[in-house]
Amino acid sequence: MGYQTQHVKIAYRFVKVLPETDSASIDFDRVNEEFGSSSNGVIVAVEAGKNNEFFNGDHLKSWKKLIDSLESIEGINSAFSITEAFNVGVNDSLKELKLVPLIDSTKSIESQGEMLKMSLANLPFYQGTMFTEDLSVFMIMVRIQEDLVFSKKVTGILKEVTDKVHAYEAETESVAHLSGLPYILFANAKKMTEEIQLFIVLTLLVTATILYLFLKSFRATFFSLIVVILGVLTTFGLMGLLGVQLTIVLTLIPPLVIVISVPNCIYLINKYHAEYKVHGNKVLALQRVVRKIGYVTLLTNITTALGFAAFILTDSLTLVDFGVITSVNIIIIFILSITIIPITYSYSRPPKERHYKHLDKKWVRGLITNLEVLVQYHRNWVYVVTLAVVIVGIYGVSRMQTTGKLSDDFSKNDPVYVDLKFLEKSFGGIVPLDIIIDTKKENGVQKASTLKKIEELKNQLKGEAILSNPLSIVEFVKFANQGFLGGDPAKYALPTRQERQFLLSYLPKTGNSDLLRSIVDSNQQQARIIYQVADIDSPEMKEFYNRLQVRVDSIFDPERYDITITGASVKFMKGTKYLVDNLILSLALAIVVISIIMAFLFGSAKMVFISIVPNLIPLLLTGGIMGLVGIPLKPSTILVFSIAFGISVDDTIHFLAKYRQELRANNWEIKKSVIIAIRETGVSMFYTSIVLLFGFSILMASNFGGSQALGFLVGITLFFAMLSNLVVLPSFLMSLDKWVNAKNFSTTIISGQIHAEEEEKRLEEKEST
Repeated sequence: MGYQTQHVKIAYRFVKVLPETDSASIDFDRVNEEFGSSSNGVIVAVEAGKNNEFFNGDHLKSWKKLIDSLESIEGINSAFSITEAFNVGVNDSLKELKLVPLIDSTKSIESQGEMLKMSLANLPFYQGTMFTEDLSVFMIMVRIQEDLVFSKKVTGILKEVTDKVHAYEAETESVAHLSGLPYILFANAKKMTEEIQLFIVLTLLVTATILYLFLKSFRATFFSLIVVILGVLTTFGLMGLLGVQLTIVLTLIPPLVIVISVPNCIYLINKYHAEYKVHGNKVLALQRVVRKIGYVTLLTNITTALGFAAFILTDSLTLVDFGVITSVNIIIIFILSITIIPITYSYSRPPKERHYKHLDKKWVRGLITNLEVLVQYHRNWVYVVTLAVVIVGIYGVSRMQTTGKLSDDFSKNDPVYVDLKFLEKSFGGIVPLDIIIDTKKENGVQKASTLKKIEELKNQLKGEAILSNPLSIVEFVKFANQGFLGGDPAKYALPTRQERQFLLSYLPKTGNSDLLRSIVDSNQQQARIIYQVADIDSPEMKEFYNRLQVRVDSIFDPERYDITITGASVKFMKGTKYLVDNLILSLALAIVVISIIMAFLFGSAKMVFISIVPNLIPLLLTGGIMGLVGIPLKPSTILVFSIAFGISVDDTIHFLAKYRQELRANNWEIKKSVIIAIRETGVSMFYTSIVLLFGFSILMASNFGGSQALGFLVGITLFFAMLSNLVVLPSFLMSLDKWVNAKNFSTTIISGQIHAEEEEKRLEEKEST
């Protein structure tokens, strides 16, 4: 597994949520194949500075030097800005429109500043796309080779781009802003690399510290860390073996493995110390650890693994990877803990009194005693508080919002987020949005009716503040018309009917030029309108797309035109909804699977109800907190429910396993058995819950907002789950003693295990005598 870790790679793309067969994925891939990708651009926006120093000779020279240096980077197709821009003229001899560069290459660029400024003022084609109307911000569009955008090489390319832009900033004392999908991916990957290392180190340190504070034993802490570290190693090894790439979702697995490993170790070590404290026989204590706690730990780990395995049933590749890696590693963790802990203790010296003194800590025992009193004498208050929690939870859940956007996981102060918002304010957005108009006829794009409809749609969308200026065949025709009629800005408009055919004959053919290839297909049947949309929340984005669809349908008759609305923005919005739906489905499947296991173990539908409900209450409370505090339901936070439910059920199984053992030992007296079960399992449950709380709280150190929220929510959910399993679950058992009786345990696997354990105990006592 250590060898396989070298094959683990960072995913240089956004989380792949939608299946390949989804219509949004099919449309996105088809458009990119036919017209080329609009998602391979890195945007560099530079503020002009005071007194519009941008057009000064030295500044303009530095600008051109930056452009040339960017184009020299291996993997960059082009770097386009106003110094590479052109005007349109007419070549009368060839009867062709010609492109006239705004910068004369035969003259020094320093002397052309004022002329360039005057030219730009007369070219509406570039306004709002390459520079702002007030000439305060200028843009460079850097195009990366499409086959490199989602590869490891993009890291080196973007680092060079960033370094050269920063050098330009230092030289000119300008302020530059970088954004675009590849750049956000680059920032994402960089943060993931840094944070996964930080999370592993911090989680190990925190869990080791808490383990030592609780167990007061370097030996116990060291043996537990062996299990934990090997668990992390097998996690990365399995990823490398299966070729799974790390995404922001999968970076949660190593910390998750660490905090899941620790409860196994605590239960095993506590049982070993408790057994040794009773009879002082090390070998006998280890045997009972494996036979008793080992059996229960196997059940809890299988239950947790099956809970996460529910993700495998979804169609999302990312969730399938998460389910496979997590569920397999939980079983590996069980094997590691049930072998390493007993083996290492068998070679070590017997524990001394100070090693198991932690079992009788006054404050912990006081807490457990208070819980016993609460369950025995104040159950009415337990139910009142539980009902209040449920009501608050339901109200909070009703206020929950589902959202998702590219910048979700960046803090408001992060330079990536700041630059993104600056570009949105200056140019409208950076997330690609494509509208494909299929006229269903060859050369249908050239028709005046089609051009007018595209212009009408563009005019209707002018009021959408979240959109950039569009790029389409209409803009090129208007640009060509202006050049054809002498360059008058007032002529930047669609030509009249008489002029149109003459002008179109002067346009370069799509098949022979890159000029129109990205917006018109080869036989002039399909037209592409390219927009950039702001990165906004999914509900707002959904409302926008509904408005857009209505406007498109009102202009382009569905009987005559086929319209496709696609782009990274559409794919991400649909992917967010798909992910939320699948995660809700996987949680429901996990509850069903675990309910079946409970029914199989206890042989009773009543016990399924009693064991599942206490674990649903914390989830409801967490949902309520999210709704009341304003934490949205999004891809990075919805995992809290599946993670918390899968882990919290472990406490239920531990409690009920001890409870069922005490039932037979106490002549099926439920109340007495419940109290003993609280005493026996309460300490371990408290220790493990504290470790889980602090372990997941490490995620709050993340720079990703979603990870911060996830750490807080999982930690608090598991803490409430502990209280629910130590208060609500015992209260149910004691209140429903007539409803849940000995028959619920008499014909199950559990009863067979009890008989085997008791027979074994009698044999051991006979041998010792």
